Amino acid sequence: MTKGGKMLKKYESMILISPAMNEESAKAENANVHAFIKENGGEVLSTDDWGKKRLAYEIQNVREGFYFINYFNFDPAKTTELDRYYKLNENIIRHNILLKS
Repeated sequence: MTKGGKMLKKYESMILISPAMNEESAKAENANVHAFIKENGGEVLSTDDWGKKRLAYEIQNVREGFYFINYFNFDPAKTTELDRYYKLNENIIRHNILLKS
């Protein structure tokens, strides 16, 4: 897919948001992720909200968190910026970005 002359690829990204936030704040944090994707020329296709789940193992002294899986089209050259955004956001405990085939 192209947008503005740039080739966009399909991605899937899972984020785990801190349970210190309430559900409404966690959804707002995921909306901030959507805004970042759009500001950087991407297009959000859909989101799966898994809600608050118990973790299989403790991460940063936390036993549960809010899971969101975002599906989007994005410029491959900008995935490092998205990764950096996730790493700098203290509310996001874990994340991954996968290229969909």
